[in-house]
Amino acid sequence: MRTRKIIIALLLCVTSMHAQTRSQWIDKAGVCFGMSDYKCAEICFQKAIELSDKDHDDLYILYANMATAQRRDNKKNIALESYNMADKLKPDNIFVLTNRASLKHQLNDEVGALIDFNHAIRIDSLNEEVLIDRSHQLKIMGDTVNALKDLEKVIKINPKSLPARNNIADVMMNRGQHDEALKIFNQLLEEHPNEAILLNNIGEVYLRMTNYGKALEYLNKATSILKTYSTPFMNRGEIYILQGQTDKAKKELQKAIKLGCDDNKVFKLLDRCI
Repeated sequence: MRTRKIIIALLLCVTSMHAQTRSQWIDKAGVCFGMSDYKCAEICFQKAIELSDKDHDDLYILYANMATAQRRDNKKNIALESYNMADKLKPDNIFVLTNRASLKHQLNDEVGALIDFNHAIRIDSLNEEVLIDRSHQLKIMGDTVNALKDLEKVIKINPKSLPARNNIADVMMNRGQHDEALKIFNQLLEEHPNEAILLNNIGEVYLRMTNYGKALEYLNKATSILKTYSTPFMNRGEIYILQGQTDKAKKELQKAIKLGCDDNKVFKLLDRCI
């Protein structure tokens, strides 16, 4: 089955090279994305860009989408150049700013990431998604006070926001307030049964508490409900490392990466399996 998928992907990329019009290249890029063939998608977007007029309204979107393909193909520095071009063509675009911020975090440019998130918030101060993303960046940088302020602002806008309430519990967990975090996560799980993200997060709290048996119980539930969710595989890999089972850990971490996990942590954990 894997060989068949590879052959299909190769044929798709070859046939896409015969596309002629700008719209055909864009369509082919979308198909390549659907096949997770990001190298092919990058080529198609580049061809579409070459066939674009400089004043095309959607040219910035092509650069932004090409950047996403490059990023998923692990060409992070090249992706940053593409996001920069998209920003140059369409300044103050929240989609471009937030995606570039996320990439800057991956490149360990935490200050640069925060600058882009701040810019996006200045454009739309009530954007729930951006507030949640900035709170996550602030948490990474150790500023849990302002991270909570962003999340509380989201709660005022939308009291039932699952992401905001979930992230408040996540901040608690990172502060070492495990009991408080579990209380919120479990309350959310009662409201949203079988929510894989919540099951993973409860598992991660137990991981932090070194209760590995309980952690695996919740992480296993998360992967059984949502097999394409990469984070529980990463967390399970960390547990196996801590238990000295590096071979099992390596398989879990490689699975997480295959599913699209681009968290710097997964690569650091994988290095510990060598």
